Amino acid sequence: MKKNTQGLKVIIFGILCLVGLFYLTMSTGKLHVGDQGYDIYVVFDDIAGLANNAPVMLNGFEVGRVQDIKVAYEQENSKTVLKLLVHKDIQIWNDPVVSIKTLGLMGEKFIQISSLKGKGFLKPGAVIQGMPYMDLDVLVVQAKGLTEELKKLTGNLNRSVEDNQDSITRIVQNLESTSKNLEEFSADLKSHPWKLLYKGKEKN
Repeated sequence: MKKNTQGLKVIIFGILCLVGLFYLTMSTGKLHVGDQGYDIYVVFDDIAGLANNAPVMLNGFEVGRVQDIKVAYEQENSKTVLKLLVHKDIQIWNDPVVSIKTLGLMGEKFIQISSLKGKGFLKPGAVIQGMPYMDLDVLVVQAKGLTEELKKLTGNLNRSVEDNQDSITRIVQNLESTSKNLEEFSADLKSHPWKLLYKGKEKN
């Protein structure tokens, strides 16, 4: 009897876990069934692995989902067009900044819309140009390139200083000598101010 009771508890616990998992999947995976919204379109050159049903954030607040992804061909170029479903109660100012961001350690991609002010709101069906995606690997490569360029610039500067060391030394010596002469001249005028008057009369 005890074994049957324990087995029943395990079954009930398993069912509850499945129901909870299903609820979380439905609540976070897409807009609730019955919710109404409107579509806007965003054009990207590269969506960096962003998938259908990815979250859409407006200033950090979730307002919708990526509903569809298609490739559009324009003459010699190809673009990726995202169809975003935005909740009906959300309004987005004209000319927003739309970019692809990475969420958390798992690397989940989502759409970030930055829109704090503007003149008028986006209308349903509006088409927006998305910002280029900057992958972490790309940023690391760019940082390495800048570091190498800085090293080269520093090396060239050091070589230039070494090659002109004699000239630089002479310039410094001349500056020191000029400074010393000026100090002596200033001290002499302070001690004998009449010399300045005397020289002025000679010029006249």
